[in-house]
Amino acid sequence: MFSAGKGPSSSRHVELPIGLFLLDVDLRDDAEIGPLMICRLGWRMSNEESSRVRSRLKALVHQYYAKGFPAEEDDYSQPLLVYQRTPEHQRWRACWEKALAWNEWRTLLKELPRAFPGDGVGAGTQPFASACLRCFVYRKEVQPRGEIFITRIAAAVSVLAPLYVVYGTAQKYGEEGGSEEQRRYRPSRPALSFEFPGALKAEADALSRLVEQSLGCRPFPLALAQVPLPGIRVGFFNGEQAPTLLDALFSDDLENLP
Repeated sequence: MFSAGKGPSSSRHVELPIGLFLLDVDLRDDAEIGPLMICRLGWRMSNEESSRVRSRLKALVHQYYAKGFPAEEDDYSQPLLVYQRTPEHQRWRACWEKALAWNEWRTLLKELPRAFPGDGVGAGTQPFASACLRCFVYRKEVQPRGEIFITRIAAAVSVLAPLYVVYGTAQKYGEEGGSEEQRRYRPSRPALSFEFPGALKAEADALSRLVEQSLGCRPFPLALAQVPLPGIRVGFFNGEQAPTLLDALFSDDLENLP
């Protein structure tokens, strides 16, 4: 159980679907997030703070992802792969089960249309195929030649820790080549960014505030996003290199949104 509020004397209890490390945490704006010690502006940490947070996040990840079990040794003749029988994977699945029953998340999804009346809204969660719940707002721009540009601002909330990340994607429908009918439905590969130009920043900030106020989460420190995690098995990870903290706590495919 967590308390969240806008000041030292304000508290609002929010049931968060997370596991071992983050219990009975005071999420006041001026408080640290328990043993993780991630402040409100977590990406502006000192070197010493960054080192402590990195160590604690890596320790947390090891509670949910087992060491070893390389993918090339998987035996698909078995009902469950070996890593899926480990205590770590069972804890990971338990976090997902709690996340899928999280009432505050459903309430947030209902709030999106009211919070962003000029935009479309959507939910991009892929249960058990990542480590995060996702939602987004989007807008379409139709160009004179018929191409459609879609900009999405998304929030990913980890099911393993009370952390979130807001990011953007840009995608064009109507790639060059083929017939006019083919171009109309041919999408480009979405471009992923954690920085927002111009008016998009105001919308990204508004989505961040909604996540924090509704769920009691705090921003993931992006300075630690690419910290590698060699030797652990992240079942949904498809990269050739070692997974990172961003991959393990959220997804290796954040840009893949409906």
